[in-house]
Amino acid sequence: MPSALRVPVFRDVWLATIASNTGTWLQTVAAGWLVFSITGSPAAVGALVLLTRAPAIFLSPYAGYLADRVDRRTVAIAALLAQALGAGALTILAWAGEVSVAAIYAFSFVVGAGFALGLPALLALIPTLVPRSLFSQSVSLNAVGVNVARLAGPAIGGVTLALAGATVCFALNAVSFLGLVWALSRVGPRPAAGAHERPTARAAFVFAAGDPAIRRLLVGMAIFTGLASPIQELAPVVAGHLDAGPEGLGFLLGAMGGGGLVGAFALERLTARGLPRHRALPLATLAFAAGLAAVAYAPLFPLAVAAMAFSGAFWIWMFAGTNTALQLHSPLELVGRMLGLYQLAVVAPVAIGAVLAGVLAEEIGISASLGVSAALLAAWGAWSLANPVREIDVHLRGR
Repeated sequence: MPSALRVPVFRDVWLATIASNTGTWLQTVAAGWLVFSITGSPAAVGALVLLTRAPAIFLSPYAGYLADRVDRRTVAIAALLAQALGAGALTILAWAGEVSVAAIYAFSFVVGAGFALGLPALLALIPTLVPRSLFSQSVSLNAVGVNVARLAGPAIGGVTLALAGATVCFALNAVSFLGLVWALSRVGPRPAAGAHERPTARAAFVFAAGDPAIRRLLVGMAIFTGLASPIQELAPVVAGHLDAGPEGLGFLLGAMGGGGLVGAFALERLTARGLPRHRALPLATLAFAAGLAAVAYAPLFPLAVAAMAFSGAFWIWMFAGTNTALQLHSPLELVGRMLGLYQLAVVAPVAIGAVLAGVLAEEIGISASLGVSAALLAAWGAWSLANPVREIDVHLRGR
């Protein structure tokens, strides 16, 4: 057992986070499939992604400010309750037979707003639950937990959707948020490093703009998520293209999560053996581009599942590697705001990339649309590998 999981408070929150993320995937599968079933439009699925992610585009800097100013546990709990409210409303509407595309859009927006406001505080809180020597391991385990959810959630969501319907998917998601609220309520107060200061969002932007490591990490993540996210966000369209049904959608996304578990294990071992992150991140970008191209042009469903698993291994390299490097390279008093910028670099490109890829898919087909994303991503990966920023592996403040 990893040392961090021997710390009871970390283990409880970690397990509850996995359950909550799994519930979120149940809702993602159900909502995406309902929208595509009602409209038959890839662009409509892309619009759902945009509305779910849009709050983070506007709220991320403020969310980072909150994480550096207010007790992080309080912020996380309030945000989780807002998400439970949105999922609960969808549950009631689906149970009453009144759910519509407009309702899915509206309450997915509410869930997205809660997610946007709470994520920087939750990410900053996680490492404070363990001794400083286990900081990096706690961040990596948190990323592994996300992929455990990505493995279990879509597969469970696909089966649950097929057997019990969307109402149950939405209800399980609402309950999962409350489970994490319970786990966090047992954690003592976690005041932010800047709680007694008057932090500003501008300080984070200035630091990020002037530091080559942070600048490359954020730009690299934004480009990666913008071009890579269609493989995940438009998975209902891929499943429909392959005549796989809701169960197939679950297995496609589940395969990606399973690959992520393998990738997280491999990254942990390779990092321990000396693989620098300034090399691992561009290599992961190139490998993911290859997997994305394989998904785009897979003629058979089993080949698409295998390609999704391969892609998932390097998806986690990017997220775990970037998140860990960002926190280790940021001054303590700026961690919350830097995580707000990280969230912005992840969520805004996901929303924009999914919409553009969805519109493009309507014009040239899903295969060609994903193929374009793969080619652009490969070009960025090759350039960043040839122009490394070695400062990414320098840890600040004695971390």
